[in-house]
Amino acid sequence: MTVHSEPFRIVSLAPSNTEVLFALGLDDRIVGVTEYCNYPDGALDKEKIGGFSTVSIEKVVALRPDLVVASSGNNQDTVERIKSLGVPVYFADVESLNGIYATFEKLGYITGTYEKASEIISGLKIMEDKVRKEGEAFVKKPVVAHVIWHDPIYASGKGTFQDELIHIAGGVNAFSDKNSHVIVNIEEFVNKNPDILMVNSGCGMGSDNANIMEYFMNEPRLSGLSAISSNRTIMVDSDVVDRAGPRLWDLLEEIAPKIRGE
Repeated sequence: MTVHSEPFRIVSLAPSNTEVLFALGLDDRIVGVTEYCNYPDGALDKEKIGGFSTVSIEKVVALRPDLVVASSGNNQDTVERIKSLGVPVYFADVESLNGIYATFEKLGYITGTYEKASEIISGLKIMEDKVRKEGEAFVKKPVVAHVIWHDPIYASGKGTFQDELIHIAGGVNAFSDKNSHVIVNIEEFVNKNPDILMVNSGCGMGSDNANIMEYFMNEPRLSGLSAISSNRTIMVDSDVVDRAGPRLWDLLEEIAPKIRGE
């Protein structure tokens, strides 16, 4: 990607990117976001260019952007079409906390907010290091299952930032033997028998309901789970835990004492 000058008309194609851009203080330069960009509040007032995977090329082009920030969840044909029209595109492909640091660093460099980016990165690393040290000192590591959805059961495996959060906080991911996010049948879930269930509040993208937790609490085949019988469940905001953005570190500080039983 080549940006010939500092961009002043930025379009974000993903909620996570929008959160990073706002954190960098670029709200006045953001001219377009997706329908699912619901945080911070300022994002709600921005022009909408379609959904996360249903971006309207026409709406993007009409905003005359000098930078589009895309994500791996976007339709790649759409992203390539935008690039072919001569619009600079930065592609944020993030699967780890280090990847989020890299996104802050790169976007800080591109937008002329590198000092702000460095300040944010430094603060987040201090938070992470503190929780990591506390987690390393915690000897009895509980087995934690992070559940994204329930029909079918969709869980976080290794190579995800949710897996990182569990490990940093002092737990062991029940599905660390699986890659990425995986569908798990009930029998396999029962065999894992996690000590703690960390369950999304809904399906994300602005949805907010407790149906997933209700499923686990009311499904007879799961009633014998250690996490259910001991009432060790953690509900997490889908729009935080599933977004590669700065609020993950706040979530880390929130879930760490719960995972350690403090």
